[in-house]
Amino acid sequence: MDDDLRGLLRGNDSDFQLLDEVALRFGDADRECIVRATVHSGDLFKGPALAELRQLCDSLARVDGVETVRSLFDVRRQGVAGSLLPIIPHTPNGLDQEALAAAKNRAANHPLIAGHLLSADASSSLLVVRLTAQADASAHLNAVLGKIEGVLAAARRGPAGLNFQLTGLPALRDQASQALRRDMLIFNSLGLTMAVLLSATVARSLRSTVVACVPPFVGAVWAMGILGLLGVPINILTSVVPSLALVVGTCDSIHFIEDMRRSVRRGMNPLAASSGAMQRVGAACGLTSLVTAIGFASLTAARIEAVRTFGMAAAAGAIASFAAVTLLTPLLASTRFCRGIGLGRSSRLAGRAANLMAAFSIRHAPTIVVSGCLALVLLAITCLGIDADNRIADALPQGAPASEALAHVDREFGGTMGIDIVVRWPSDLGWLDPCVLDALANVHAVLDRCGLRSSLSFATVAGTLSDRAIRRLTPDAFRDMVDPESHMAIVRARVSDMGSRALEKVYDNIDAGLAALQTAQPDWQFELTGMSVVSTRNIRQLIRDLGSSLLLEVVVIGGILALAFRSVLIGVISLIPNVFPLAVIGAWVVLSGRSLDPATVIVFNVCLGLAVDDTVHVLSAVARHRRDGISIPNAVRRAVAETGNAIVIGGLVLAVGFAAVTISSVPSLAGFGTLACAAVAAATVAELMLLPALLVVADRLSVATDSTSRISETHTLSQPTVWTEE
Repeated sequence: MDDDLRGLLRGNDSDFQLLDEVALRFGDADRECIVRATVHSGDLFKGPALAELRQLCDSLARVDGVETVRSLFDVRRQGVAGSLLPIIPHTPNGLDQEALAAAKNRAANHPLIAGHLLSADASSSLLVVRLTAQADASAHLNAVLGKIEGVLAAARRGPAGLNFQLTGLPALRDQASQALRRDMLIFNSLGLTMAVLLSATVARSLRSTVVACVPPFVGAVWAMGILGLLGVPINILTSVVPSLALVVGTCDSIHFIEDMRRSVRRGMNPLAASSGAMQRVGAACGLTSLVTAIGFASLTAARIEAVRTFGMAAAAGAIASFAAVTLLTPLLASTRFCRGIGLGRSSRLAGRAANLMAAFSIRHAPTIVVSGCLALVLLAITCLGIDADNRIADALPQGAPASEALAHVDREFGGTMGIDIVVRWPSDLGWLDPCVLDALANVHAVLDRCGLRSSLSFATVAGTLSDRAIRRLTPDAFRDMVDPESHMAIVRARVSDMGSRALEKVYDNIDAGLAALQTAQPDWQFELTGMSVVSTRNIRQLIRDLGSSLLLEVVVIGGILALAFRSVLIGVISLIPNVFPLAVIGAWVVLSGRSLDPATVIVFNVCLGLAVDDTVHVLSAVARHRRDGISIPNAVRRAVAETGNAIVIGGLVLAVGFAAVTISSVPSLAGFGTLACAAVAAATVAELMLLPALLVVADRLSVATDSTSRISETHTLSQPTVWTEE
């Protein structure tokens, strides 16, 4: 499992270079956990609360994996004769009420504490716990956070009645990763169980269910194994690869079973039926896997590295699914285990429904084609309103402790996620030069105009000191704010989890303000960075890459099908039923007020794989029957009679499997399940109604065009004779 946003969002740009440089020189803010401390009395400056809070800071600092702990106890103020004194004094016997009141007044008015480490009503305080680089790694993070939670649990038992919540990027990453791992296990298992039960109920045969379900499951396991062999970690993108393999494999396996059932009903033995199914269905399955693999491989043109990796992993998963189904399904179905009635029965209801839909489609082909194409255009226009957005809370289970703490910190302290503005000054200026402080103050003004009023820098510290005290400062005490050797300083601010769409507007406004400062001071540099900035922009780019690459996938798939069936017209026709379910779920996203996030956008890729699978099986069956000299309407009827049952049953099985995900407590995963169910329904309708009508209308137009050409040719040849007689 990889929960590191850097690995998910890294692209071919310099954003991460600046991010890494800031982390090296000023400390990595992405490794900071935030502890929100509250007290039952509502005031931290009453009773023993402060003393217990100080003890907690000491205990956290001793945790293995914790680098530093920053709190309001570390902030200093200017005392008599320029000396620096703590805002909150530390005495062996604690502070009396008068001293506590004075400390509260100083803290509430100090720019480094108010709004940063202490809420406006003094009811809550933040402790910033920075982890070591090793502890922040995915392999060790959960263990270190467990130790921190243990310290917090012990501190909750104190007499002051303190309560603590843990959040910050490491804690959020860990809880999102745990939720992903847990829900993958629970809901994939639940969905698979429900799908198996449905298959067994419909076929009235446990043996048939085993034959239909084992190969796709093995294909999904092989897909996971390929990820492991290639060293590709599981993130929110690659986690869908096993599901994709399961989807394609289930459809192919059901087609195999249905073909073998027909052969067995005609009196063939299981071995001959298996061989025949391999010849008839295997080619279609192979073409499906080839088309799907090449379509996903086209994602290698994306800008984001994670998208390119996902494309290759999905292509490998499609091939693994094909290998498992074509090797295991005929093998299992031809064994003694499935002899006689062991293959179960085809669903008459599903077959009848498919035949009725196809018959209606053929009978009203022109009307359905016009209606379908018009609906596709309207849906595509609606899809133009899709926008990308991503919130941290959507990747966390509802009611998760880190999620609740995130909401509190956003409300009381302006946000959890940090942004940085790097200021570089000319080499002939010193770090204490008034010009440097003025430049930092100008950056604070830009942030204030953009709505970020709780920003910190060395200028904030200098504003609390006299000129004489400033001249006595040493840079070692401010390494997290200024680096005199490289002529760099940093201004840090927090942003709330308002979503990447809103944050991008904020960051664009900040960039505009910094550009104005750059114009006024050409020898200076002002650069916006921070993990929140990079993730906001690159997540939206990631979603754009996945969305735009769908168009490339569709074109590539249409081209391959045109070559496979030796007909440009077939390639064009195949695009419409493949694009239709994509347009349906895209319009659903817009009309339901949702936005695309990395989890839901993957539904489009899964949907495309499902639609292509059914399209190839229908077209292959039509081509087989068309060779016998049968008309297109009759060939389509026979093709649907062969494949319709498998399409309907496969759609129901997949819909049931995906429906299990809709009850996930993680909003993004629940949204994935809802869209996937809609995609399965739309793909099934497109294959059984829109595709037959398109084939019939295309054949009629082709015949009409040929007839017109022959008439025109005859008329042209007769013209000279008529003209000569005249």
